[in-house]
Amino acid sequence: MTLCIPFLMFQGQAQEAIDHYLDVFPDAELLEIVHHPVGTEIYDPTPPSSDEPDSLEAASVDAADTEIPEDPARLDDAAAEESPEGDDNSAPAAQESDDVEPITPDPTDSEATDAESTGTESTDAESTDTTLITVEHREDASDQDEVISEPVPLVATAQLKIGGQVLMIQDSLMKHQFSFTPSISLAVVVDSTAEFNQIVDSLAPGGEFLMEPGDYDFATNFAWIKDRFGMSWQVNQPLGQPEPTATAEAPAWG
Repeated sequence: MTLCIPFLMFQGQAQEAIDHYLDVFPDAELLEIVHHPVGTEIYDPTPPSSDEPDSLEAASVDAADTEIPEDPARLDDAAAEESPEGDDNSAPAAQESDDVEPITPDPTDSEATDAESTGTESTDAESTDTTLITVEHREDASDQDEVISEPVPLVATAQLKIGGQVLMIQDSLMKHQFSFTPSISLAVVVDSTAEFNQIVDSLAPGGEFLMEPGDYDFATNFAWIKDRFGMSWQVNQPLGQPEPTATAEAPAWG
């Protein structure tokens, strides 16, 4: 009989967690790993929410709430009918227009206008060409920067050995509401302060401390930390444990 504890069940992040733990722990060793076939997906048994309105009902509500704009021609005709007959407001305007002398266009002005329009057209043509060139360069750059990411494979089973303890790791193929809980943690006993700091600093990014690193009554250094995957670790450097020192051998006299 083989007792396989602990057992870590992830939901699509098992491969990422394995790679992370291999970097965190100096003596970590991957003993075995088997992936699911390419294309395997995690099944979500949660039924769709019934609060969402039916598409036909939503479309009818939107159509009812939409206001149809009126025809401007009809609005002008209605305004003309509402205006009283015999309105003299237009008469003074006509009289003033008769008193104004007609203005003879200056041929020099037309030439200047033509020159300005010609210059504007040439400028627009140049700017259009520049815009097209810029767009072409951007399209070429985007094609070069495009990176196709491959999906991360789901782990069917894996065995990761850390400090003499084998962890079984896999991805669950069915989505569930529960996750890891701090009521059960992985305890790691280290031999030095340097090893303690290296492990804690590697587990901290993206996670949170349940007990801050420090010296406690029961340990020289201790930290209770939940990593970015939700797994909690208790890293402990026991009391009275001497720091490792360099060993020197006595010279051999001939």
